[in-house]
Amino acid sequence: MADYADLPKDLIELKVAWLQADALCQEISDRLPSNIDVVALEAERDEEGLAELAEARSERLRITDEINAHPYWATCEHRYDAWMHLNKLAKEALAASQNQA
Repeated sequence: MADYADLPKDLIELKVAWLQADALCQEISDRLPSNIDVVALEAERDEEGLAELAEARSERLRITDEINAHPYWATCEHRYDAWMHLNKLAKEALAASQNQA
């Protein structure tokens, strides 16, 4: 795999933001009753929670679009490898920031 030391800092920060947004989506989703329980009338739909999830998903999609539209990708020869390296760097940066907190 090529060396992707030239990944822009702002692109890494965007991927960290995406990971945080994705975790928020999962957290909200985990709080919601399952659709199976709702259909079986064992739980009620959480309209407020569903609205919160829709907003979080919208933010995650906005970040996804921003990542994919980043000018770096036009200069990248092996996008998949760069994407995987970006993911690795972002996870490391996120873990480091959580360890500092």
